Amino acid sequence: MLGARQVPVRVPRWRVGMGVTALAALTACSPAHAAAAGTLDNAFGAHGKVWSSVGTDSRARAVAVQPDGRIVAAGAVHDAVEGDNFAVVRYLPDGTEDPTFGVKGIVSTDFDGKSDVAAAVVVQPDGRIVAVGTSHGTATGDNIAVARYNSDGTLDPNFGDGGRVSTDLGTQADHGNAAALQPDGKLIVAGSTRDVAGSDDFVLIRYTTDGKPDPGFGSAGVVATDFAGKADTANAVVVQPDGRILAVGTSHGTTTGDNIAVARYNPDGTPDPSFGDGGRVSTDLGTKADHGNAVALQPDGRILVAGSTHDTVQGDNFVLIRYTTDGKLDPGFGKSGVVATDFGGAADVANAVGIESGGKIVVAGTSHGADDSDRIAVARYTRDGTLDNGFGRAGQATTEFGKKADQGRAIAVQADGRIVIAGVTHDPALGDSFALVRYRA
Repeated sequence: MLGARQVPVRVPRWRVGMGVTALAALTACSPAHAAAAGTLDNAFGAHGKVWSSVGTDSRARAVAVQPDGRIVAAGAVHDAVEGDNFAVVRYLPDGTEDPTFGVKGIVSTDFDGKSDVAAAVVVQPDGRIVAVGTSHGTATGDNIAVARYNSDGTLDPNFGDGGRVSTDLGTQADHGNAAALQPDGKLIVAGSTRDVAGSDDFVLIRYTTDGKPDPGFGSAGVVATDFAGKADTANAVVVQPDGRILAVGTSHGTTTGDNIAVARYNPDGTPDPSFGDGGRVSTDLGTKADHGNAVALQPDGRILVAGSTHDTVQGDNFVLIRYTTDGKLDPGFGKSGVVATDFGGAADVANAVGIESGGKIVVAGTSHGADDSDRIAVARYTRDGTLDNGFGRAGQATTEFGKKADQGRAIAVQADGRIVIAGVTHDPALGDSFALVRYRA
């Protein structure tokens, strides 16, 4: 049964991490360097970095920026009794935790699962905040979990069961990985569900504004899509201005290995026949390890997908792909629609993509080093997919908190162009902690 209370964090304290960046260009002290694009923003936290001890083993996996400049990050925090809970933290524009939200800026929410992890967060126009993820290990297996909060961090009683919705599709393996708001306030959640053959499929659920599955979408609010992989998982979703819905992820274990998977749906959840092959596109870059993790729409309708691809010499690299509006690789972008970027790590994985107001593209993720050190990594590209030499060092920047275990999981581009990346850093005493960095643009 879904829990009926909001659980305060056991250790509601915060601190700002000092750390050092991996690139000398990011820590240069001259005024010229301090203002350069791709350098850390000294007006945020301590020299551009915030290390927030939300509680034991806390991890940020999503980030959004409110119109007033406050920043909302979501993920998970561990409770000794309840296991992992949803964790939502709101920061003031300077990176300090917002005392008007939850308990000193922090809210923890239990769904009665052994591990409740938020993977996405969106801010509604009315200021309410929606967090989406998975409640692992409930009485019905893994369920898709959604929580909606008022602007002060209290659970919204007008949504679901006291602010929470736990959706069981009857498969023991239902996962929520991404979310997008429609203009009418309905919520699209994307992830995966298990089919009768034992394979995972893309799943989309649309919820009404009060948290019920929308009967006008798919079958009782649910749409499942098979890409013929052993595990097809949607990791990102976006709603087009015309109401059509794009979901992006990975089709694992196809005949050509792991492929990047994209599906487009009409507003009622039916596959869009004008896109790809009956609404689906499966992209094999010839590596057997091509993964789609994030999506963004350009103003002209072209589609950007970020993730990773494998190089036999360099290991995994960032990959950025642009599709035309009908699902074809865009020949005017990179090399036949594809750009791969190496940060020198054994595995460089892009987890998020955003578009600046001027059209430049920013991609964030993690560079896993050969020396077992992880760094937050970000790259900026021009509209045609070339690395932007006006950003960081030749279009790239990396940041460390000094613990050799720093990961970039989500990105948000502020109205003023500054770039916020949320993720994880490791604390020897408390384990993993929320980590945010902000770059000048």
